[in-house]
Amino acid sequence: MGRISLLYTRLISMGFKQRFMLANLTKVPIIGSAIDWAFFEGDRMLILPKDGVAKAASEKVVTAEVAISAEQKDVVLPSKVLEEFIRRSKHHFIMEFCICRRSNECKDYPVHLGCLFLGRATLKIDRSLGRQVSMEEALEHVRKCREAGLVHLIGRNKIDSMWLDAFPKEELMTICSCCPCCCLWKMLPNISEDIGRRIRRMPGVSVSVKGDACTGCGACAKDHVCFVKAVSVSDGKARIDDSLCRGCGRCVEQCPAGAISLDIRSPDPVGLSVKEIENLVDLS
Repeated sequence: MGRISLLYTRLISMGFKQRFMLANLTKVPIIGSAIDWAFFEGDRMLILPKDGVAKAASEKVVTAEVAISAEQKDVVLPSKVLEEFIRRSKHHFIMEFCICRRSNECKDYPVHLGCLFLGRATLKIDRSLGRQVSMEEALEHVRKCREAGLVHLIGRNKIDSMWLDAFPKEELMTICSCCPCCCLWKMLPNISEDIGRRIRRMPGVSVSVKGDACTGCGACAKDHVCFVKAVSVSDGKARIDDSLCRGCGRCVEQCPAGAISLDIRSPDPVGLSVKEIENLVDLS
């Protein structure tokens, strides 16, 4: 393994459980600006809800903002955002492990399903960390990740360029497959607002609770469900903090009463998602 990649890998593993303390430093004047510039400059990541959750929710959408036809309902599949960029890229690199799950000694989700990286900068990634793969292998990898219950993030993440020694960052696209217990971005509630807003939900996504259906059982608010702690229960009802929610849809899956819905209020959520991040990384 290259010296820089080895150093960063060790540092991440050693400091992973202290990421919440480090995240709080981003709120400190001057120190926060320095951390932002060093690790998060130019970042933007989209969190994509699972296909099943998003599709079911889109069928429930009836608003004055947009009328979704029967044909459109069938194609609201967030995974198509991943497929679009995987097909565009000439270079695909699969990590042989998830550094977050390995660092956190995850017991609930597969450690061997690591990130997928796209773009010319993948040619610089140390081969001891994973391997270059074909487009078909990359598509199969993200499918396995979804089947394992992982949630995808896609975009540009400067930290990845740093620890992989894969620069420039404009030539590296990250497709992360996250579990709720070990995700790096569990630190979102602790991080500065400016950095936090760069980790966004899919365009048009909103998550809401139907108060009359909620029984207050708390299944949605358990620590292993919402990785950003956006869900709580008070006065016998579930509450969602919209400023924290990133629209992953895990709480929708966990609700036994079907009281939480994930609505996609957009005529073209996949197209808007692609447009939002396509200029972040040169995949030619």
